[in-house]
Amino acid sequence: MINSKNMPRISIRKTLSYAQKIEFLRSLEKIGNEQIILYIKQNLLYPLSDQLLQNKEFLSRYFLLTATLDQQADSISARKTVIQLYNRYGSDFFLKPDRFINQLYAILNIVKMHYKPKTRVVRVKHEAIGFLRVGGYLLSLINLTKLHGGLLPYFSKCGSPQILLKTLLSDPFINGILYEKATRMYVGWLSHPNLWVDISDGKWRKWDIPMIVNGHVCKVLARAGFLSDVLVENTKNMIVKARNERTRIERDVKEVLPKGDYFMIDSGAFYIGITYCDEQTPKCKRCPINKKCKRNIKFRAY
Repeated sequence: MINSKNMPRISIRKTLSYAQKIEFLRSLEKIGNEQIILYIKQNLLYPLSDQLLQNKEFLSRYFLLTATLDQQADSISARKTVIQLYNRYGSDFFLKPDRFINQLYAILNIVKMHYKPKTRVVRVKHEAIGFLRVGGYLLSLINLTKLHGGLLPYFSKCGSPQILLKTLLSDPFINGILYEKATRMYVGWLSHPNLWVDISDGKWRKWDIPMIVNGHVCKVLARAGFLSDVLVENTKNMIVKARNERTRIERDVKEVLPKGDYFMIDSGAFYIGITYCDEQTPKCKRCPINKKCKRNIKFRAY
């Protein structure tokens, strides 16, 4: 693992004014709200029946497997793998996991065909990562169901998205299969009132839902000039260190836009990052925030 003390902090030459920052965040919030439902439907939920889309316990389990496989919060192969497992085994795979723990050999053959984990620093075979994540998911789900009767009865006891985040990060079963970034993504999927689960039935406040802040989000905020400086791996590749900047970015966004929809701001930045803000050749002319961006394009997500 790279020591953050050895990473340079780079000043961003072209930055947004305070008023421009507000306008920029509002634009990302709007884009996030417009795109995330369509994006998740098209890339993850499309094989599900209307009945399953109304089943919050099922969705909480379906999303948990997605988050477990998508630790970097940007993996296409993770979503494809979840869909393939659903297509092969149906809703029972998620609702009755105890029936499948002894079928890991066949399950892992499906995972091996579709799952391509992003492992820049973890020195284990991809097959081993698939085994650990899917096997860990099934075991965690079995034990959480025995302890709490299901995920929703457990999670709905939390009084806010922030408490839910802390609960998941400290739970040995969830913490064993999810990094913080994936846990934040999962909390947003379960908490946001515009999405499918909304475990509080609208009682929780949007501005309490945490941001995810993966590399693409950090990259977009740096390139646009929202940030005044950013930590990078080194001055040669200029890859932003989202993990090290997450807390600071979340704080800065909240200071500029109190009571904003931070999860949707994050979603909007992510959408821009993967759709227009390419690492080498960003599509600036087509980008919906091109008039609000300072185009510090040397910064990269990977």
